[in-house]
Amino acid sequence: MHLAALALLLGVGAGGFVHADGGAISKDTFKAAEQRIEAQAKAKRQACARLKGHAQEVCALQAKGWEKVAKAHLQAQHEPGPEAEKEAKFARADADYDVAKLRCKALKDRAQDACVKRAKHDREAAIRLAKVEKVEEVQERKREAKAEESRQKPASAPRKS
Repeated sequence: MHLAALALLLGVGAGGFVHADGGAISKDTFKAAEQRIEAQAKAKRQACARLKGHAQEVCALQAKGWEKVAKAHLQAQHEPGPEAEKEAKFARADADYDVAKLRCKALKDRAQDACVKRAKHDREAAIRLAKVEKVEEVQERKREAKAEESRQKPASAPRKS
């Protein structure tokens, strides 16, 4: 509960970094947001110190993953585009996979094998989805550019032969 209050105080979440007009964020805003992410990640890691054993390892890995994902989302806002969005989604998939793998270590035999297999499957599915979404976004941008181009060209009168 204490960690949740701290998270609210610090304004956790990459959503807080979105520029008002939905475009790229300035370099100064980027640097400030990056420093906030690093401070939040440090606070998360320090909160993990209260835990012991496997729970502490999982907590520390979650904090590291959160920082990686937050920075990837921030980068995607700083330099918007389909590739940056894909990389942010890859970062999320990798962070989730790393945590799931570590959690699986607490299990034994077949349960551990099944857990690792499920974690790999979830990561691969997230990566495939990110790739498909990137392709769809690129195609949508091409369609929009083509539509804009056709609106800008004046309609020429039909030629008489």
